Amino acid sequence: MDAKVSLIIPAYNAGGYIERALASVENQTQKPDEVIVIDDGSTDDTAARVIGFSEKSNLNINFEKQENKGPGAARNLGIKKSVGEIIAFLDADDIVYPDFLKQVVWGLRQHAHWIACFSDRDIVDINGRPTSKDLDHPKFRTIQKKDLGNGFAELTDNSLFSKMLEGSVIPMTIACRREHVEAIAGFDEDIWLGQDKIFMLKLIKRGTFGYAVNSLGTWQRHDKNLTHESNSLRRFPYSDLGLQRLLDTRDRLGLTAEELTQIKTTQAKLATQWVYAASNKHAAETFPLAYRLFRERRISFGCLIKCTLRYFVRSI
Repeated sequence: MDAKVSLIIPAYNAGGYIERALASVENQTQKPDEVIVIDDGSTDDTAARVIGFSEKSNLNINFEKQENKGPGAARNLGIKKSVGEIIAFLDADDIVYPDFLKQVVWGLRQHAHWIACFSDRDIVDINGRPTSKDLDHPKFRTIQKKDLGNGFAELTDNSLFSKMLEGSVIPMTIACRREHVEAIAGFDEDIWLGQDKIFMLKLIKRGTFGYAVNSLGTWQRHDKNLTHESNSLRRFPYSDLGLQRLLDTRDRLGLTAEELTQIKTTQAKLATQWVYAASNKHAAETFPLAYRLFRERRISFGCLIKCTLRYFVRSI
C-alpha cells in the first residue's frame, strides 16, 4: 500500500503569497493526502485567505492557528497534526512545480534506504524572475554524489555533515520519512533563523539523502525573507545556538571526533564574524558581545581591539 503524504506549510503574514503556494499544491500531478497550514500568529489576512481557498479547493486542507512562536514551532505543530508516513515541506512564499510530489515521493518509494528526497529549485527575485538555481551553489558542487539516471542522484559524501556546516544548505523542497523526522524531534523551536539547516544536519546523521536533479519549485527572494540581508545580524545568535545544540546532543546524534572538531571550528569563525558584523553596523551590542566572547576565549585580544576600532570608525 502506498504511504500517505502530508504537506506542511508554515505561514506568518503570508497573505500576499499563501494562495499562490496552495494553488501550486492543488496543481500537483500527485496530490498530497493532506495539506496542513499553520498560521504562526499572523496579523494580516493570511487566515482569511487560507479559509477562502480551502472552501473552493479539492485539497484536504487542515488549517491551524497558534501564537507567534516561529517557523520551527509551526512546522512541529504541523508534524504533530499530520498522519502521513511521508512528510513534505513548503514555505508559504514559495511554490512547487506540478511534478514535485510525484518525483520526490517516487524517489523515496524506489530507494528504501533514502530517508529524504529533495529537489533543485529556481531562485527567483521579487518579480518572479529566475536568477539562479539552488544546486548551482559552488559549495553544493563540492559534495560527492552518484548519478542514478532517470533524473535522480544520491549524496554519497562521507563528509556531508561537515560540508553542510560550511554552508551547503539542502533546499526545503524536500520530503522525509516520518520515522526519521520524529527520531530527531523535528525542528528546534528556539532557533527562529536557520532552524532548517540544523534540522538537515541532524537528519543527515540518520542516513542517506537522494534528490531530483531538476528544479521542482522556487525560492523567492524578497525583503520579508527571514534570510534577507536585513536580518544578517539577527542570524548570528541563532546560528550560535544551533551549533551549541548540536554539541549538546552529540551522543544521541552519534557525532564523530572529526565532526565535533568541525563544529568547534565553525563556532570560532562565527564568533569572529559576529562581533565584526556588530561593530560594522555600529550596533549597541558590540561591546558587551565582544567582552563576552573574549571572556569565553572565543575571540582573540586582537579581534577585540579590531572590532573596537571598527565601531569608532563607523561613528565618525
